[in-house]
Amino acid sequence: MGHWSYLLSKLTSDRPSLSEKLESWLEETDVSPIAIIKNYHFIEASPTALSYFQAQPEHLLNATPYDISPRIQSSGHNSVEYSQELIQKALMGDVIEFDWLHLSQQGKELPTKVSLFPFNLDGHPVVVAQFVAANRRTRARASTDNGFSSLPSQLMSMTLEDSAEAVYITDAKHNIIAVNKAMSRICGYSADQLLHKSIDLIDLRKHTALEEQEYNSALEERGSWQGEVWKQRSDGSEFPAWKSCRKLIADNHTYYVTIFSDISSKKKLEAKLTEQAMYDTLTGLPNRYHLKLLLNQALQEVKDNPAQMGALMFLDLNGFKNINDCFGHATGDKVLQLVSARLEASCIEKAEIARLGGDEFTLVIKGCQDKSEVEAFSQQIMTLFEAPFEIDDQKLYLGTSIGIALFPEHSNQASKLLSLADTAMYSAKKSPQHVLFYNTSMHEEAEKKLTLLSELRHAHSLKQFKLAYQVIVNLECNTVIGAEALLRWQKSDGEVVNATDFVPLLEETGLLISIGPWVLKQACQQVAQWRHEHAPDLKVCVNVSPMQLEHPDFSLHVNQALEISQLPADALVLEITESALLRQPKRVKKTLSHLKALGVSIAIDDFGAGLSSLSKLGSLPIDSLKIDAGFAKRLSEPQGKLLCQAMIQLAQALDISFVVEGIETQQQKEILEKMGKGFGQGYFFGHPKAADSFTSESFIAIDE
Repeated sequence: MGHWSYLLSKLTSDRPSLSEKLESWLEETDVSPIAIIKNYHFIEASPTALSYFQAQPEHLLNATPYDISPRIQSSGHNSVEYSQELIQKALMGDVIEFDWLHLSQQGKELPTKVSLFPFNLDGHPVVVAQFVAANRRTRARASTDNGFSSLPSQLMSMTLEDSAEAVYITDAKHNIIAVNKAMSRICGYSADQLLHKSIDLIDLRKHTALEEQEYNSALEERGSWQGEVWKQRSDGSEFPAWKSCRKLIADNHTYYVTIFSDISSKKKLEAKLTEQAMYDTLTGLPNRYHLKLLLNQALQEVKDNPAQMGALMFLDLNGFKNINDCFGHATGDKVLQLVSARLEASCIEKAEIARLGGDEFTLVIKGCQDKSEVEAFSQQIMTLFEAPFEIDDQKLYLGTSIGIALFPEHSNQASKLLSLADTAMYSAKKSPQHVLFYNTSMHEEAEKKLTLLSELRHAHSLKQFKLAYQVIVNLECNTVIGAEALLRWQKSDGEVVNATDFVPLLEETGLLISIGPWVLKQACQQVAQWRHEHAPDLKVCVNVSPMQLEHPDFSLHVNQALEISQLPADALVLEITESALLRQPKRVKKTLSHLKALGVSIAIDDFGAGLSSLSKLGSLPIDSLKIDAGFAKRLSEPQGKLLCQAMIQLAQALDISFVVEGIETQQQKEILEKMGKGFGQGYFFGHPKAADSFTSESFIAIDE
């Protein structure tokens, strides 16, 4: 039985109707695209669901329904908030059915009819989502007589008279000889005022001579014409109308029967829809489609004035994700509105501003004389983010990274400029100044990243990931007390990729969710073996990313790794970064408490490298601080020595242990020995080694 069928069989419900539906799913597991949702995340999906969304299991599982949806549904609802509302209703026991627009893994739109069913799984409420493609199908209709030929002429006359559309009949000279009630109502004339008058009384001839000729030709040759025209009311006001005219000959006389309707409301709706298609609904700024029109217009202006130049600035907000995670999407939306307001107030006369989506904004700048003018303007934009954004008495600090592409220097095509400015923005995120102009080296770096990502997606299945281990030593007695498990990527050609080059990509793509549990199991099994063969008290340290820590099943993954390896919980140390404490503090604290209940130790990795959240240390179940390697490098300096001593004293004050990373010399080790009882790690004690390179000597005391 596969994992999908196994989970499906564990679902329960006290409703007979749902139990019957579950039985039908179990009998035909490959028919319905269905998935199980827990805590707003997909935890398993049927093969047909994966096929429907054109997704691999690792991409769909642990994702949310709104991860595979556009930001805004066609109904105008925000996908995130509305899907959470519907799922919550289902969790409360309701069966929900609704129309939804999904996106496949390849970006294809999938109009879907979704049904949500409440179930229980191992005592926890879950929702089973069933997906049915909402394809439009045309149906052939049988041809039948319309029945008008058999009706009395009096009935036809009454129907025409009471029609909601205006109807009038003219003679061969285009004088009005009959009108209905709607004609009088729409145009504001009585029947007496219209009869025997020329149609010029209500017609506005806003068409050209050629259009007039086409109209007359259509009536004479085909006997009919229809199209949009302008009419005039009795008060002189004008309105657009949709007109159908037909030429008829009866009793050797020529007549023209005209039907028209006032389409003013339709035109207003079209204008509104056009505006919605051109502008971002949240901020009121031009959207991506409108931006391309503005950019093409700017490119044409530069083409007509070669002495001038223009620039496209691509802005991304630094720290916006943390605001969304900590305060919710409603607060995030308010921040985006405040950002757009600041940009408009500062740039309205100098640039066209647009919002592409999410926290990405663009500025189109025209009429510049040189590059320095563009650079000065970019610095002006940076100053807009120096003041905090205040929402509900809360001060929120944001920064921005700006990538700039010049036109026509870098390109004279709108799509290409967007791509180049986007590339420059991603490079600017890593730059201290956070403002960069595009150059060719950025393009090469972006191509290298794409290649790396492509190879990385297959690395795990090709078994290219390995673990290396670096010893951790007691500074006082020089004994090995543990080993840190470090992930390595050895490609098929033998090249070893540095962890700093690929681990961030694993988190960016979500691949770390599947690779993280593998690392935990491998490390626990290896150290359990070493404890049995060499060092009974050996501990293993495993790095944990913020993404893993925020995953609802992380505690379960840890517990499974310990059970499979038979490693005691107190032999496992999980190393988390300071940033993990800030992203979702409530969820992280809850997870850490669960891990402590298991008996696992928690260490703060690279402590002091970032903006240390000292206020949180005392309230979190932390066992150890791993002091960043940068402090060991500065031990030869008086200030560096004082800083490292302060870190150690902080650990002592909190009654937790410490590990100093990056020890490379005997002198550094001796200085640290005098600062307090603790542990050390670094090349002085040994480089990271593959498991099969370790010998029994790796676990005995290290001679000075």
